[in-house]
Amino acid sequence: MKIEAEMIDGILVLTPCDHLIDASSAADFKGQLVTWIQEGNTRILLDLSIIDFIDSSGLGAIISILKLLAGKGDICLCGIGDQVMSLFKLTRMDRIFRIYPSSEEAVEAMKSVVPNA
Repeated sequence: MKIEAEMIDGILVLTPCDHLIDASSAADFKGQLVTWIQEGNTRILLDLSIIDFIDSSGLGAIISILKLLAGKGDICLCGIGDQVMSLFKLTRMDRIFRIYPSSEEAVEAMKSVVPNA
């Protein structure tokens, strides 16, 4: 899976370029995120604006990144479309993740939070 990466004000903004995160792509997706975290990137904004569909494998990959960063970093989500947001609401993940309409709003919000070190 191709993921575009851009550093904005110390926040790594990651944008998956495929339209779905499912069983066939979730392991690669998670592996790339884990690599970025291991390289020291602990403030991550996941821009899901291109994603049209996430299955349980994809959701599990995102949750595992949240757990990996617990106590030592931060992850927020942005740009979530209606279908994907329905999954987040159904699984109540919308209560776990901080979700913003746009990457600009998310970066501003994340800049105001002191990162866990």
